[in-house]
Formats: sequence, structure tokens, C-alpha cells
Amino acid sequence: MKKILLLIISVLSLSFLSCSKTETKNEFGWFTDYDECLNSARENDKKVMLIISRDEADNISAGLKEKIFHTQEFADTFSNQFEFCEIDMSPSLVKNAYPKADATKKEKAEAKKYKKIVDSRMRVCSILSIQVTPTVYILTKEGYVIQDIPYLPVDNVQSFKELISMYDDETQKIEKLVADINQAKGKDKVFAIDALYENMNRTYRYQMTDLMRQVEKLDKKNETGLVGEYVLAIGTSDAIDAHLNRKQESIPGIYEKIAKHPSLTPIQKQQAYYAAAYMIGNTPSEKETDKLIELLEKIIEIDASSDFGKAAEQLVVQVKEFKKRQEETAKKIEEESQSSASESESKSAENDN
Repeated sequence: MKKILLLIISVLSLSFLSCSKTETKNEFGWFTDYDECLNSARENDKKVMLIISRDEADNISAGLKEKIFHTQEFADTFSNQFEFCEIDMSPSLVKNAYPKADATKKEKAEAKKYKKIVDSRMRVCSILSIQVTPTVYILTKEGYVIQDIPYLPVDNVQSFKELISMYDDETQKIEKLVADINQAKGKDKVFAIDALYENMNRTYRYQMTDLMRQVEKLDKKNETGLVGEYVLAIGTSDAIDAHLNRKQESIPGIYEKIAKHPSLTPIQKQQAYYAAAYMIGNTPSEKETDKLIELLEKIIEIDASSDFGKAAEQLVVQVKEFKKRQEETAKKIEEESQSSASESESKSAENDN
């Protein structure tokens, strides 16, 4: 049993370029605040071009910006289609968010500002599951990922233009699916949301959370048969939020609550209970072990013949054996403690005599 749910992405250490300025654009006209960039994209009906970089560490990012992204030719070529956003992740910059032990009051206040922006960028890069820098993301104005480009074999604006033109068909497809959602109503909108969801890379479905939450409201009687799927998907998004907010202990409860939703199929209920059990971890406390057994037995009760049921039957045997060892260890520790206490009392009595 592993401690971390595979769907919960790890949080990366990030940094930012400057917090001494109040504006959200740098000198090259690129937003340095992701949310501000999305707001501008929506207002101006543009897509978003986001680059996540490590200028000081990856030996590529800084050169690409100098040769391509920060040039006037690049702005002239793409500014009518995109809002630009860059997030730098250079390791040395994050230290500004953590003041030294002997820092002055002013230095601590400055560090607090840095920390706020670091946390904001940490969240963005976490939900995008950044693996390598530089990576360029092409996003819709709503923030849905059209394409990620983790390798940039280009050295000028024209070659970059040719590179991203390879994704024109994907761009048009995603934009059409989004437009269908905006035009649809009722159950038709549910199906439109589902079409986008199915065409979205699994890594980037979190960005669709607000759309997911509309499904049950649009289809209260679950006539589409899709409500359970999206209740479960929302649970995963809520679990990601809990992880990002450093509240991992709440994740099992999120999935257990979802498992009781009436729109879930038996298999979906098993999935939810399994996720809850999975998140309790590989070294649970005695109380958590009891909870783990309870969750696994619920899975078996729903359908012991399913894949989840069979896996739960095997796991519950292991967990019960683990519980037995837990109880034996606890008993041994208690006996040793009592024995030690008795010896101390005996020695104390001897000394008194």
C-alpha cells in the first residue's frame, strides 16, 4: 500500500523573478501572474501561451527567451492571438521567500510577499504536473490545455511558428468543443462537457473542475448516466486541492463521502472506497488500520467478484495481519513499560530501606 495516490501530483519548489514591482507584466510584455494572464485572455478573447522555465538551471530557457520569446519579432507575430505568461523556476530565487534567522522586520515583510507569489506559482505548476523545463503550454482563454510542448528544437521565431503550427488541428478541435459547451443547455451541455473531458489529456482534466461541477446541476435525475462519473472526478479534484493546501489527512474522507452518493454505480462506489483506503497509507495508526479494514470490507460487500472486490479481499487479509502485529507490538510495549515501572518502584523501595 503506497502513501500517495497516483492521481495526486507532487508539489514542486518554485520561485519567481521579482516581487518589488506591483505590475504583473515584465519588461518584455509577458505576464508573470497566471491568473491575471487568464483574466486578460478572457477579456481580449485570446489564447494563452505559457512558458515554465528555469533560467538559471536548465541551460535552455534563458537562451530561448533571448533569441525568441523576448524579441519584438515574436511579439509582432503572436500577440494578436495570445496573451503571454512566463513562470521562472530558478532554484536560487526561492530563497527570497525564506528570511534568515536574524532578518530585520523589513526583510521578513519582503520575504512574506515573495512567499505568497511562490505559493501561487507552486500551485500552477503542480496542477500542470510540470516534468521538464522549459515547457510551453498552449491554453484556451478558459485555461484548458490544448497542447504541451516539453522539447523546443528551435532557434528563431520562424522555426517556433512552424513548430506550433503542427498543433493547429488540435487547437481547432478543443476550441470547437469549448464553443459547443457554451452554446448548449441542459442535458446537451452535459454531453458537450463530456466530449471535452474525453478529449482532454488526463493530466489536465483538473482545469475542468468548474465544468464538472455543473453536470449534476444540469442533470439532477442522472438521465445521461454521467453524473456518477463526474462526482468521482470532482472528488479527485478536491483531493488535489487538499494535497496542495497541505491537508492530506482529509483526502480519505473526501472519497468516503463521495462513495455514498446515490448516482454512483457499484463499480464507482468501489473506486471511491478504494481511493480512500489507498490514501490512508502503508503505516497507518491503529485507528487508521480499523478504518482501512472497514473501507476494504465495504468494497467487498458491494461486489466481491469485481476487480476492486478481488483486490480488496487480498488486501484486507494483509491489513488484518498487520493489525494483529500492531496489537502484539502495542501489548509488548505496554508490558515492558509496566515491567520498567515495577523495577523502578522496587529500587526506590530498596533505597528507602
